[in-house]
Amino acid sequence: MRIALAIVSLFPSGGLQRDCMGIARRLMARGHDVTILASRRQGELPTDLNIELLPVSAWSNHGRDLRFAEVVAQRKPAFDRLAGFGKLTDLDALYCADGCDKARPARWSDRFTARRRIKLSLEAASFAPGRPTQCLLLSQNQLDCFRGAWGTEPERLTLMPPTIDPGRRHPEFRADNTRERIRGELSIAGDTVAWLAVAAHPLTKGLDRAVAALAAFPEARLVVAGVAEHSKQGRLMRRLAAEAKVSDRVVLLGMRSDIPELMAAADVLIHPARVDTTGTAILEAVVNGLPVIATSVCGYALHVAAADAGVVLPEPFGPGNLIEALRQASAPGRRAAWSENGARYGARHDLYSGLDRAADIIAVVTAGTVAP
Repeated sequence: MRIALAIVSLFPSGGLQRDCMGIARRLMARGHDVTILASRRQGELPTDLNIELLPVSAWSNHGRDLRFAEVVAQRKPAFDRLAGFGKLTDLDALYCADGCDKARPARWSDRFTARRRIKLSLEAASFAPGRPTQCLLLSQNQLDCFRGAWGTEPERLTLMPPTIDPGRRHPEFRADNTRERIRGELSIAGDTVAWLAVAAHPLTKGLDRAVAALAAFPEARLVVAGVAEHSKQGRLMRRLAAEAKVSDRVVLLGMRSDIPELMAAADVLIHPARVDTTGTAILEAVVNGLPVIATSVCGYALHVAAADAGVVLPEPFGPGNLIEALRQASAPGRRAAWSENGARYGARHDLYSGLDRAADIIAVVTAGTVAP
């Protein structure tokens, strides 16, 4: 079949983008003709994928989303299946990594812009009752939220298994000299406790909370993968670090492709996010044997608790809870137990088949039905 996968922005480091490209390859391996439709591409992308850029221009992100949805809908007749990686219109399937906009309270600024109206319109195109789109959700919290907000028919909502790439699972890196090599490259002394954060949006992922906590742990350093030193987000991180008087202990690495190696070098993943549908970095840390401290709003935080591989912080967030969790993580024996538990959990549970399942559904979905 001719299958189109539509995503507004395509770049190599994004989790949703990697899932899109991974599903494309799985469909291609089954003999389908797959085209990825995007409005913009960034960075060096694989050459084995057919990527078509659609002409889209707008003054705002929500305007771009709407215009992209319109252009993609115009291209739909050229394909047998259309799957969206983002809220669009006329989709056969939606692979949804976003939260539910209808469940969020309106902001005062929404009275002056079309932002909320456009977002709800695009969301309704897939989730409103009577629509044909099969919706693929990535966490139970997310699924429950959409169903409660829209009353979507249960048969159109499918909870995906986790989508961890097995090629990114390397707990052996903690024992084969990879840990020592990477710590040496980052100038992390042997007795320094390295906190790793994997995030591109500091406030959403709670990195301001991590920076504030760093002041109470003079033996620790915060290493951030995903924020470049001289970017807008990097300048924000530098300001936060200066205010907390920890500038010399915050390291910004920018985008990195060697996340399993960085996880081997670290002592704890710190992920006190305010919002996170899944938190792929959380589950990647668990299976790589890196203890995790995460907030309960993260969809994959349940795996931290199930594996006994760290601490899940309750909501509402309290700085004291984070400090206490980090104190627990300061004990080498406690970290070692969490690490062993996480690596064992990654070996014994199916945390890797989500993309295969998504490819199954996209290949066979028809109006309101899904493959058994």
